[in-house]
Amino acid sequence: MGLKKLLLNLYIWPVFAVFTVFCLSFILPLLLIYSVFANQPMDSVIRESIRLYGWALVRVVPFMAPATVEDFSNGIKPPVIFVANHNSSVDPYLFGMLPFENAFVTSWPFRIPVYKWLMRLARYINSNDGWDIVWSKGKELLASGCSLIFWPEGHRSRDGGLARFKNGAFRLACNTGTSIVPVCILGTDRLMPPGSRFLTPSRVKMVILSPIIPSGCGDNPDCIRALKDQARESIATELAKRSVNPFNATGYKSGMMSDLITSSAICGND
Repeated sequence: MGLKKLLLNLYIWPVFAVFTVFCLSFILPLLLIYSVFANQPMDSVIRESIRLYGWALVRVVPFMAPATVEDFSNGIKPPVIFVANHNSSVDPYLFGMLPFENAFVTSWPFRIPVYKWLMRLARYINSNDGWDIVWSKGKELLASGCSLIFWPEGHRSRDGGLARFKNGAFRLACNTGTSIVPVCILGTDRLMPPGSRFLTPSRVKMVILSPIIPSGCGDNPDCIRALKDQARESIATELAKRSVNPFNATGYKSGMMSDLITSSAICGND
């Protein structure tokens, strides 16, 4: 283990543990009391608290260098549905940098003690509960002004590339008329890849791409497929521009990007 990596891990894990215990022991009870006396929805207060917790971990308690955001969205009008590539357990914390109330649609954190309790308080959605639950709860959260975050690959990438996208986020977008905002996450595959227990110094960046408005409504398969393909192309093209090969992925096959577009993105041509 190199010196920088050793120092990073000797620093980050104790700070992470102390900060998390402090938030759970002191900040969370105060927020729950505040939600009662201020007559604020408890789930909304918890969601905003989790967002600020993530912001602190990636900006105030940096991973050697604070994570950064590049925004090419030309302005986001929430609520929207964010869809992001997924490389590391660090990825969810990055969404704390976005100044929008949001809720995750995910599965594995619901298996972690304490985390799962907080996620239920925040009304995050367990994707393992099935489409009917995702649809009903997702629709309610979007109607309340809360944006949603999906990992359309369904799992963390093992090689930094893109796997096939699942339909859930795009089906919900078509059914509700909500815009999809693709998000390209860079550097977390080196910072803490799946299976690793130690952090490796890495520059981490979140790139917010242009929103995509559904071209149709309801459960139209063509609308869902088109939206999914556009979002996947957007993230794949951004990865290629950043010298990351998005096609080094298990099960990933671009069924809609032409060879010309793919070559242009990877080679950096106009």
